[in-house]
Amino acid sequence: ANAATKRAGVRCAAGGGAASLKSKIANHRWSTDIDPWVLNKSDCALEDGERLILSVPATSANMGPGFDCFGFAVDVRNDLIIERGDFGIDIEGEGEDELPRDETNAIYEAVKVGFEAARPGMTLPRNLKFTSVNRIPPARGLGSSSAALVSGLAAGLALGGKDVDAPRTKQILLQLASDIEGHPDNVAPAIYGGFQISINTDNQWITQRVSCPKDVQTVLFIPKFKSLTAETRAQLSPTLSVQDAVFNISRAGLLVNAFATGNLELLSYATQDTIHQPIRGKPFKLDSLIDAALKAGAAGCFMSGAGPTVLAVVGGHGGEIENDTAGTFKASRVADAMLETSRANNVDGEVVIASPTETGVTAWIESSTWA
Repeated sequence: ANAATKRAGVRCAAGGGAASLKSKIANHRWSTDIDPWVLNKSDCALEDGERLILSVPATSANMGPGFDCFGFAVDVRNDLIIERGDFGIDIEGEGEDELPRDETNAIYEAVKVGFEAARPGMTLPRNLKFTSVNRIPPARGLGSSSAALVSGLAAGLALGGKDVDAPRTKQILLQLASDIEGHPDNVAPAIYGGFQISINTDNQWITQRVSCPKDVQTVLFIPKFKSLTAETRAQLSPTLSVQDAVFNISRAGLLVNAFATGNLELLSYATQDTIHQPIRGKPFKLDSLIDAALKAGAAGCFMSGAGPTVLAVVGGHGGEIENDTAGTFKASRVADAMLETSRANNVDGEVVIASPTETGVTAWIESSTWA
């Protein structure tokens, strides 16, 4: 769900709370950073005539059996542009008619948290103008809230003088974003890119990358109706049978092996789930969309995040995408099959074909003046 529409303040994970998050921020140490300047109070690392630009990918969480711990990045990206000027928030693209343009905007709230983490006791300058260019559709299961959160936190860290590409900064970014979001399945790939497996242990969040076959493409069927994560999560059972737990554990292991080895022959089984998809997929006949994608040649198919987007995986033969004409043809065939089935089910939507990306959030400063 889109963070900017579902909450008025930066929330924290259950059992955490604002005090817990502030404590973690206060305990962060930046011993590996080398700051070439000393910031004055209420100032930041952005000069007049410069703009800070951040880019963050869409993400698909769960991937079937990996509930709340698996996720991978897809090359559909939101951009955030920050420059000196009168305070204002402009929004272009997805959500431009819905999202707030004042201090309740989720990205702006996250920028303040990131800046405080980088420069405790300092205040984010007021004379900053924000432009959000959104390509990730909100509340569709493609990590729009995590994209907003990660880009905002990363922007705050960068404005505080931190190198967003530095391993230590990304580690802190993972802790902050996961604490706020409550689970790392979207924020980890939004930060690091690729296929990430994430856990929480000893009061910290840890993530590891799983390799992804070079020629894999994704076919995204994106319904026009929205799905709020909090609402669909409330419908899930708080307990599992041993049988269902074993089912998901076995599929999750098979899924990791399929991606790590590049052998996607069993991916249709590896993306099965008993925890959330049977409940979340009922309103729009998820099973029929999955069956249509598999029959058209998809290697695997699952609900993306909390839905309603359905993601099919195509390819996996080991070549480069641009040279895989057969894979591109198959992706188009899968897209057509998903659209045809959705229409038969009276579900309106669109299809996007995109590649996974190994690149997570990036940030850079450039001149805002044009010759």
